[in-house]
Amino acid sequence: MRGSLGLTAYRTLSGRRKPPDFAPVRDRPEGELVWIHAAEPGNNRALNDLAHRLVYMRPGCHVLLTAAHDDFGDRGVDEIWQDRMPPDHPDVTDAFVAHWAPDMLIWAWGDLLPNLILSTAESGAHMMLVDADVDGFDGRRDRWLPEVPRALLAQFNHVTARDRSAHLRLAQMGRPVGAMELADPLHPFGKMLPVIDSDLADLTAALAGRPIWLSARTSPQECATILAAHKLALKFSHRLLLILHFSDGAEALKAEQAARAQSLLVANWSDGTFPDDNTQVLIADDDAELGLWLRVATVTFLGGSMQAGVEICDPYSVAAHGSAIVYGPNVGEHVDAFTRLMNAGAARIVNDTPSLGRAISQMIAPDHAAHMATAGWDVVTRGADSLDRIISLTQTRLDSRRSENR
Repeated sequence: MRGSLGLTAYRTLSGRRKPPDFAPVRDRPEGELVWIHAAEPGNNRALNDLAHRLVYMRPGCHVLLTAAHDDFGDRGVDEIWQDRMPPDHPDVTDAFVAHWAPDMLIWAWGDLLPNLILSTAESGAHMMLVDADVDGFDGRRDRWLPEVPRALLAQFNHVTARDRSAHLRLAQMGRPVGAMELADPLHPFGKMLPVIDSDLADLTAALAGRPIWLSARTSPQECATILAAHKLALKFSHRLLLILHFSDGAEALKAEQAARAQSLLVANWSDGTFPDDNTQVLIADDDAELGLWLRVATVTFLGGSMQAGVEICDPYSVAAHGSAIVYGPNVGEHVDAFTRLMNAGAARIVNDTPSLGRAISQMIAPDHAAHMATAGWDVVTRGADSLDRIISLTQTRLDSRRSENR
């Protein structure tokens, strides 16, 4: 299996050290388990999204996530866990793989760890290297001991390179060209939120032709700013409707009172009140219905982004619903997402009431909003074909293993 003097020497020398302790985070679940490893700095989100897509499409499948850098945050579903990467000591990697017993390994980018790769290969797990990049094979060991990565590459059943440079690099390292695929890089994508179809149909019919913007998960401290910006925008678009959404019912009630105090015509969705042609502000207070508001809003302001320390909506999810994005200067962990969306022309930053009011007035124009929404859609769907290909290969292999074990 090893077939390389350099690799054998590495494994022997690394095994002479005293093995560190190994303690898994939990017992292995019953059933299928796919292990996904994110080796590239800053790309954990894309692999986390892959894990969620996989467990959604394959009920009963579980996913173990590991990362060389940072963690994956709140994964939100019971079928996905994260464990620490084990030190690359042969005893520890053998124990790690024996404990988790993955049916498949999906290793992204590069930076291959010899003992961990060998332990996995010897376990009989199906192994995929995806999104391979030149930088993932540019470490000191890769340059000075080229036979090591060459032997490691041979352990993978399937290899995908993210561009022609990576494809050439892997070919130079000994991976047969016919045993590789070329595919677009993996990128994060936006999760579509659920919606009640009858509510969407009724609301769309009732609001047909009206320009609509949404303030999603509005922070109480932002409410005055949002209402003032809406009044400014109403001067340029008198039929404009603001959907003022909160995650807390008490705060939504305060916002309703504040809007009425400013002589705005208000409807409260939770009271069963349906907006009519005269409604200027629609109050919403249920996170479970956010998917409805994102689908009907042409422009969405991400509540919480005007102040520090407040969790905001996932901007990729907002873009996936076809809404142009406007946001404040405090974006927390979403810096990379906003950078991509803003560079693509899908998002616009504001700092205060006047700039928000001007932004809404300009962005609500149908051609402007459509251009931004299309740009956002392009961002969140980039790499979708690569993702679908990985899911398809994973499904096929897991089906095969299931048949073999019957």
